[in-house]
Amino acid sequence: MLTELRKQLPFALLGLDTDNDTVFMNETLKAYCDAANIVFTRCRPYRKNDQAFVEQKNGAVVRRMVGYRRFEGMEAATLLAKLYRSARLFVNFF
Repeated sequence: MLTELRKQLPFALLGLDTDNDTVFMNETLKAYCDAANIVFTRCRPYRKNDQAFVEQKNGAVVRRMVGYRRFEGMEAATLLAKLYRSARLFVNFF
C-alpha cells in the first residue's frame, strides 16, 4: 500500500515519521523503509503533542466524515479509500 501511495505523490518520499503506537512500529514497515532508502523516524516517547496536527485532522476531518466506528476488511478499506480520494480535494483546498 505504501508503494501505491508513493506513486501518487508529486515528490519523492524521503522520510516517514510515525507515532510510538505498536500498530505503526513494526518490522515490516522498518524493513520497507530501509529497502527503499526512506528515513524512518518516530515521535518522542511520552510527548503526546508531537502528533498534534495529525490527531487534529482525525477529529476535524476523519471522525466528522465517518464517525467513531471501527471498520475492518478489504471492502471497508476500499470504500474508505474512495471517500478519502474525493474528500481530500475539498479538505485541502477549502
